Amino acid sequence: MKKHYLLCVFLLSLFYFCLPSQAVSKEFGFGGGPSGGTFMYFANGISKLAEKYGMKITAFPTKGSVDNIRLLQNNQANFAIAYASDIDLARKGLLKGDSTKYDKIFGAGVLYTGKIHILIKKDSGIKSIKDLRGKKVAVGEAGTGAASSAEKILSHMGVWQNISRYYIGYRKAESAFKSGMVDAVWIFAGIPNNSVSEMLTDNKAALLSLQKDMQTVLAVSPNYRAVKIPKGTYGNSYSIDTIEADAVLLTNVYTSEKDVSRMMDIIYNPSSIRYMSTQHPAAVEIHMDPDMEKMMVPPHPGAIRFWREKRITK
Repeated sequence: MKKHYLLCVFLLSLFYFCLPSQAVSKEFGFGGGPSGGTFMYFANGISKLAEKYGMKITAFPTKGSVDNIRLLQNNQANFAIAYASDIDLARKGLLKGDSTKYDKIFGAGVLYTGKIHILIKKDSGIKSIKDLRGKKVAVGEAGTGAASSAEKILSHMGVWQNISRYYIGYRKAESAFKSGMVDAVWIFAGIPNNSVSEMLTDNKAALLSLQKDMQTVLAVSPNYRAVKIPKGTYGNSYSIDTIEADAVLLTNVYTSEKDVSRMMDIIYNPSSIRYMSTQHPAAVEIHMDPDMEKMMVPPHPGAIRFWREKRITK
């Protein structure tokens, strides 16, 4: 009897340990961004989308682009979004005040393009970036793509040291701008952006055109491109000259080839792109093209596997 009992225990144990691996739910962390930013909309949308496909992804707020790179490097997230301009500097050890060469991060694909928005008051007398001298500017939270781009561009133009900088997120920047606590707000996001829309409900506010500064701004980074915010995006009666950079889906060396490939299969298909477009309009820019050169970082083996299976790359 005792032998029979022990045999049953052994068989039950064997059955338990031989269950398929899918029975154990694996959870992945996705670094998003600040509240009100496009990164967070995408992170939340991808998390909900993955759930439909049986992959558990938890999206969590972060400070943004630069912060996400550090989280991936330290294995505190499996996936995240960052701007190509920040990725390029991070890989080379050239981030401001940080000589670390971020060699644990890898690319998966391009998601959308973020565009610079500079909010000003129409009667402020600000006609170009150089006119921001002496002004109070909300540049985004430290660690965000907004703050990083603001520092790079304004430093290059000799303006950074001559402004009063407010490191606050988009939601707080809305209130600060409307109350007059700041003279301008710097936002780097996909279009349309809710915070920009909210600030422009005041007909005394406007978006600053970068037409006069375009050549100087483009010289700051090879990852910047001249672009126009289309007429009507924010109720604007004419297009606005600005710059854009690619928002890249990143992963790291700690995330397996199989898991990365599975994640990409969930995102990069027509049905998912349609769904993501309901989460944020910028998702219409997701397309079935690896854009590996734009990522500014080597592709993850899982990404290579995915694109090869789609017969898009060799």
